[in-house]
Amino acid sequence: MRLILPILLAAVAVAAQGQSVATPEAIAALPDRPGKAGVVQACSGCHQPDIVLGLKRDAPAWRELVDQMIARGAPVDEARYEEIIAYLAQAS
Repeated sequence: MRLILPILLAAVAVAAQGQSVATPEAIAALPDRPGKAGVVQACSGCHQPDIVLGLKRDAPAWRELVDQMIARGAPVDEARYEEIIAYLAQAS
């Protein structure tokens, strides 16, 4: 737990500053298709893309998880919401 807390606090601090914790290489490795920009914008402030895409979920499960992240402050653009869900479900 000692190691996890500082990492989480650092991720929150970076996200609060609008910066990405995801490396440019990790972002570039994401499949290019509709929704990528929304996923990068909404998720990379706190998560590495390979971690997000490593979660195997269907669209309803992604919708539930994305809704939880929105409740925690994830910057999900309402206009991109459905595109993000589709992108994540297709990657799973």
